[in-house]
Amino acid sequence: MIARKSFLIIISKITAQFIGWIGLTTLAKLWGAFAPEALGILGFAMSFIAMFDLIADLGFYTAHVKKVSEGNDLGTCIGTYAAIKICLTAAMVFFVFLSIFIWKNVLKQNFYDATTESVLFVCLLYYILTNLSQILFATFEGRKEIAKRELGYIFETIKTPLMIMVAAAGVTGIAVVSPTIQWPSFLKPLQSFLASHAVGSLAMTYVLGIAASIIVALWLFRKYPVKKPNKVLAKNYTSFALPILLISSIGVISVNIDKVMLGYFWTSVEVGYYFSIQQILQMLMIFHIAVGTVLFPTFSEYSSDKNLEKIKKAAYLSERYVSMVMVAPTIVIFIFSGPVINIVLSSAFLPAASSLMVLAIYVFLLSLQRPYFSLISGINKPFTSAVIGGACCSINIILNFLFIPKQGVLSQFGVNGPLGAAIATAISGFIGLIWLKFAAKKLVGINLLQRHTPIHIFAGILMGIFLYLFVFTSGFFGAIHWYHLIIFSLTGLGIYLLILFLLKEFTKQDFHFFLNLLHPKEMLKYLSSELKAKDDDFTRK
Repeated sequence: MIARKSFLIIISKITAQFIGWIGLTTLAKLWGAFAPEALGILGFAMSFIAMFDLIADLGFYTAHVKKVSEGNDLGTCIGTYAAIKICLTAAMVFFVFLSIFIWKNVLKQNFYDATTESVLFVCLLYYILTNLSQILFATFEGRKEIAKRELGYIFETIKTPLMIMVAAAGVTGIAVVSPTIQWPSFLKPLQSFLASHAVGSLAMTYVLGIAASIIVALWLFRKYPVKKPNKVLAKNYTSFALPILLISSIGVISVNIDKVMLGYFWTSVEVGYYFSIQQILQMLMIFHIAVGTVLFPTFSEYSSDKNLEKIKKAAYLSERYVSMVMVAPTIVIFIFSGPVINIVLSSAFLPAASSLMVLAIYVFLLSLQRPYFSLISGINKPFTSAVIGGACCSINIILNFLFIPKQGVLSQFGVNGPLGAAIATAISGFIGLIWLKFAAKKLVGINLLQRHTPIHIFAGILMGIFLYLFVFTSGFFGAIHWYHLIIFSLTGLGIYLLILFLLKEFTKQDFHFFLNLLHPKEMLKYLSSELKAKDDDFTRK
């Protein structure tokens, strides 16, 4: 069931990401050279607000998942978490306004090139709604009701047709981009407003997307009990969340500081490069996010039952399948970074190709981390996770300060800006993986190096060499189109699996595992069983 739930997350997120790509691609193609700047303004604003968004979490999301998965009274858990979340979100809003006030009126500073104040406020509204939605989605996750969780998330893609509408309206003022189509006369005022507030309108599509997601999630949540907050339970939440506070806080800073620093040391264009390639890699990150989402409450449940063998087996199989699945797409993106950017975005983003290559490696490292991070947190060792995550995030921040500036320590080698940020992130990811493995070995006795991962990497490298020689040195291909990329990817996958089969790493059992995972009837059966849950299901634990 872990595999089926994970696969459901993968399918829903791939669908959502593909729909999101349509909007991103349309925007990049229609706005041309202005697209990197526009996406940079949005990316900077999102990252700036996200730095304060850590106040709205402080580790309580993970604490809620933990307490619900352990079987505590559901209604009391929901009421307690909702009260905590609303208070923390209000505190986040206060500090955002306070920081803007101090920046403008005390320090007498303006905003840098990478953003505008109005876009910041739109992004703030987005994060307010996102935090409130977590009351619903964390509950689904704690109960391992993945179908409900993903159904709610998928409706956020309503922002894609809205993005296309904004892109088609053109741009005036900040830049000049003609409307793609002739708008009817009665829609001219709307077109004019969208064009004159292009980036703000783009940011509003994110707000409307999360609003749609909340509406659907509330409908799925309608039968859940909500009781008065409990002080004792709130203290239990706090005691679990406090160790997580370090990693959640520094983690949020680490994920977003690179784009803020790029906006400070460079311009919105460089931020746009980095922000956009991160959107491309969201597809690659889906698998490890799916596995981690299901594993954490599963490890928590096994820990409550003191079943060490199940914990070790789940961790071993998770790493093996994560590694097996992630190697091939990582290699493909590494080799075809330029064509991928040109197809998904436009040639205006090609300077970010080297950054995409490095970040693809980072996503692979992050994927291998996920089972061990979930394991350590799930067996009630959040402080260990916090120390490792905090140290790695601190390393990432320090390396960002060294690598991002125009005159950074590696600038003479061409490493600065977006590429510097990518390398800093990859180095910290590698350190985190090694550290988590040592911690898992100490806690539950898992081997440091599983034999399968080196075999997967070896097979992936051989596949990559073949694809590179076939595509780039054979002279058969000129410009690479999207259908070429699909053919190359499928060919590479076939070669990869063949090598694994010859090395006895892809077995008949693995084949049946994936075949069963893809079985539509079984997936529909699981979806039906979860979405038709009876009222008494909420009181069984």
